[in-house]
Amino acid sequence: MTDTIQTPADPAADEATEVVQAEEFLYLDPADIIIGTNVRTDLRADHKEFRKSIKERGVLEAVTVYRNEDGQYVLLRGQRRTVTAAEVGTPTGLIPARVVPQPADADRIGDQMVENIHRAGMREAEIVAGVEQLALLGVSAAQIAKRTSIDRPTVNAALAVTKADQSRNRLDSGDLTLEEAAIFAEFEHDPEAVERLENAKRWRRSLAHEAQRLRDEAAEREADAAEVERLRAEGLPVLTAEEVEEADEVLRIERLVTEDGEPLPEEEWPNVPGARVHVVKEWAYPEDEYDEESEDGDESEDEDYEPAEPYQQYVPVWVVTDLAASGLRRRGFSGSTTTDSSDEGESEEEAEARREERGRVIANNKAWASAETVRREWLATFVARKTAPKGAEALICEAVVTGHQSLSKAMDHRHPMLFTLLGVDRPTGYYGAGHDECHKIATKASTPKAATMTTLAAVIAAWEATTGKHSWRNPTAWDARVLGALVEWGYQPSEVERILLGEEPQTSTGSDEPEDEASGTEASDSAA
Repeated sequence: MTDTIQTPADPAADEATEVVQAEEFLYLDPADIIIGTNVRTDLRADHKEFRKSIKERGVLEAVTVYRNEDGQYVLLRGQRRTVTAAEVGTPTGLIPARVVPQPADADRIGDQMVENIHRAGMREAEIVAGVEQLALLGVSAAQIAKRTSIDRPTVNAALAVTKADQSRNRLDSGDLTLEEAAIFAEFEHDPEAVERLENAKRWRRSLAHEAQRLRDEAAEREADAAEVERLRAEGLPVLTAEEVEEADEVLRIERLVTEDGEPLPEEEWPNVPGARVHVVKEWAYPEDEYDEESEDGDESEDEDYEPAEPYQQYVPVWVVTDLAASGLRRRGFSGSTTTDSSDEGESEEEAEARREERGRVIANNKAWASAETVRREWLATFVARKTAPKGAEALICEAVVTGHQSLSKAMDHRHPMLFTLLGVDRPTGYYGAGHDECHKIATKASTPKAATMTTLAAVIAAWEATTGKHSWRNPTAWDARVLGALVEWGYQPSEVERILLGEEPQTSTGSDEPEDEASGTEASDSAA
């Protein structure tokens, strides 16, 4: 099928047309166009966004063709557009084409080389500018993504950068990529956060992981402040986080004694001169809160029983920040206010080692929680791939043939983490629940490549479901195997995740120093 656009004849050009054949502008069926010889062999016609754009909006830039001796249209330029349009179709079924005289072979080859060698994709700064212009016209982020066939995360990143002058200037200068600029834009108002991001970039650590840690820390501070305000509303003299940091010492009254060496009754704590309340977070372990009736039960009845995850809860603790003014003293040290030991017989070196280890555990637990958020977001994108990466078959084979416990457990429970990563509603119940849903996922993979990718997704999801804060403390060979494969496939692990690979985490300095979760200051270990 061919539609022709005619242009009025120009009598003055009659003499010229005898020498140069006039060009035409037509709308052609891409399937009718003969693909001529082209120096470009890599069409990359499987690019998802490109195919989507052609299908929804058609070919926006005309291709170039010529007529051969048989009157057929032969393609000169626009091979990728033509091939893709023939495969996926266009809204009208046609594509625009400019018809030119048949060139000599030397001219054809030279033109095709110049067209491809000097072609450059849009710079990220230009993408940001284009997205900004569409947004100013009132086009939503979803519509921008649809109109331009740019993925939504890129559109969101571009919009974020348009609101942050410093980050945008760095993007324009080439100092940051669009993804990096979007992260810096999020924290541009916080100089300390920007400094931490700069350090991560300088030392080639993952900006995504550092950004998630900053978000989690901000959320934690907000929750802490809300708890302080709640207790203050109840009339308690609660210390703020800033007051805790400024205090020389924060000592629990329960660990102090009177001048006579006697512990002070709890009901007297609020009456101690200068007594305040320090809000600390303590770990609660649900497995210790068992029902007495279960003691006589048969544990074998539930072979899949797993203890609940420990959780943190706020605990108000009465403390003093001026020991001399309180009229109390440390237990076991008459008249001395320079030493404290929560464990009798513990040396100063042992106490310091205990505090350091506790600080390390707290810091790594927080880091793992942040890393888990980033890793699972990455995995959700990874499992949506159409084809499996190199080495996938070996990992699948190892998991299946060895019957790895993580995969066996996932199969018994109908792959709950796989549903999560795929963004599919998880079936409820246990015995038999989820069979039909799993069958749909399996049968949807109708080609060998798709089946391999789906199986890989199940193996990785099974491993992910078994990870937790215990993973960095007791890494296994399978942890190293799977995480190592993910790194080969493009995942950038955080420092705490590198422990699973057998690597020692880098020593943190400056703003990266772990903070005591229960206090915030070194001197307040007694209050923890």
